[in-house]
Amino acid sequence: MIPCSEDARDAGEPLAGTAPLASAWIVIEQPGPWGRDALADSHLPADVAQHLAGAKPHGVSVLLARHPDRPERTGRSARHVWVARSVAGGHLLRHGVLDELGVITTWDLAGIGAGSLPAIGAMDAAPVTFVCTHSGRDRCCAVHGRALITGLLADVEPPARERIWECSHIGGHRFAPVMLTLPSGSVHGRLDGPLAREVVERSLRHEVEVGTLRGQSGFVPPFQVAVIEVMRATGSTSDDLFDALLVTEGRAVPLRPGRPLDEALSVVEAEVRHRDGTAWRVVLERHPLDRLRLESCDKEPVAGHRWEVASLMPSQAWG
Repeated sequence: MIPCSEDARDAGEPLAGTAPLASAWIVIEQPGPWGRDALADSHLPADVAQHLAGAKPHGVSVLLARHPDRPERTGRSARHVWVARSVAGGHLLRHGVLDELGVITTWDLAGIGAGSLPAIGAMDAAPVTFVCTHSGRDRCCAVHGRALITGLLADVEPPARERIWECSHIGGHRFAPVMLTLPSGSVHGRLDGPLAREVVERSLRHEVEVGTLRGQSGFVPPFQVAVIEVMRATGSTSDDLFDALLVTEGRAVPLRPGRPLDEALSVVEAEVRHRDGTAWRVVLERHPLDRLRLESCDKEPVAGHRWEVASLMPSQAWG
């Protein structure tokens, strides 16, 4: 069977509007093997895995990470941990090294999803990048993600190398190789070596590579597309734009990650506002893909859709 990443591309599924939804991210260094369910099928302490299994309903995504420069450790080894807030109006990243992961069981997951980060380590002003290599979840990430991070780590300077990690399932392996940057929550797909390096170099300048951008995890899919189109229209590549932009609700579309988007909606009106008072009104239409496509290499083809911009124009602020 054709790999899902090739099938989705051949089916004409666009990148824009496909980033997984998350208002916050928790990433834990966990060397060793990861099974299909990384939390449950790894050597993560059982109580920690059980606690974090309840994160998703609060808009919090959890990833495991590892780095080839850090040999596999067992027992009481110190682990890197990142917690990021990725919603507009307050991107934040905390990074610490924990000797014991058990403290994570005391974290208020609802509070993290609402933007209150646990007081671990210190605030980190520089972005960190994660490449999905989760072989237990899909072979496209195993093949393309592994090749990408191997080449990328060999190609970048040491300071950047320290901020590039491989990780478990981000979401959307049919767009492999997939890359996540925190704290902005920007997700990229269909990368090759030069494009991945461009994404990393831009992230260190607090910019994004719009051409490979799937979206920003703090927005639901049509709003992801609206923001990308505003960035294209204005020529802005600053990831600060994610933090400055506010998208008003249109046609009762939910803003918070974790709240489902009404699948019956075929037209969405969104207003993208900047702090400086500039605003754009974007009308988006939902269209089915021309054919079924694979969501994963080990599943049957299913229907998909895309969000297309019907119009984009400067706007006066809505009431």
